[in-house]
Amino acid sequence: MADYHRVHPVIAGSPLPAPEQGKNKLPPSAAHGEQLLPITAPPPYAPAPIRAPRRKRHSRCCRCVCWTLMVLIVLVVALGATAGILYAVFRPKIPTFNVDRLTVTRFDVNTTTAVVTDAFEVQVTANNPNRRIGVYYDGGEVTAFFNGTELCSGAFPALYQGHRTTVRPLITLQGETRLDSAVAAQLAQQQQAGFIPLTVNARVPIRIKFGVLKLWKMTGKARCSLVVDSLQAGTRLRIRSNSCSFKLKI
Repeated sequence: MADYHRVHPVIAGSPLPAPEQGKNKLPPSAAHGEQLLPITAPPPYAPAPIRAPRRKRHSRCCRCVCWTLMVLIVLVVALGATAGILYAVFRPKIPTFNVDRLTVTRFDVNTTTAVVTDAFEVQVTANNPNRRIGVYYDGGEVTAFFNGTELCSGAFPALYQGHRTTVRPLITLQGETRLDSAVAAQLAQQQQAGFIPLTVNARVPIRIKFGVLKLWKMTGKARCSLVVDSLQAGTRLRIRSNSCSFKLKI
């Protein structure tokens, strides 16, 4: 049967009826059996955390590289300025070398084995033309060659050469060398002709002294091309030609 609404007559001027207590009013959807979900308040809005900016590693590397380059540039400029000042004040000149005397104390050739046993005494003249520069020779090696073949060698003495001075060290060379057949034949021919080419090389560590300042160790290379008349032992050789050069490697 249809559900009819009841109508209660209300007398004019009478108070309205009080609502019934203990009864909860449900929405129409709940009356038909639908399940209601609880209504929850939305969570309060929380702003996203601000991340601290990361320091870039490449920026630190760039700074280190820039500072390193600046320091190197400053050092190069300072060294260049110092070298320019020293050059302007001292006016350095390269020392000169020359072979004054060559004496053969022993020269034996074994014709069977082609072994040469020899000993030379070489007197070298080193001239320092500088007014305010001294030269330290820290030893070294001197070698004599014939046609590119080493004959003998010896040590250059350690010594100091003052301003505008000349030193004449006497160097003893000794050696024993096996010659090949071509070099032995050429040496015999040159001895008969009285025209024997020899080369004397010297490699000497050198330090330059500017006043009280000593520079780093450098390498001096001397090369003397000689032509002598004989290699007979016990005789002082006649030097027909003598040409020397000296280079300083910094």
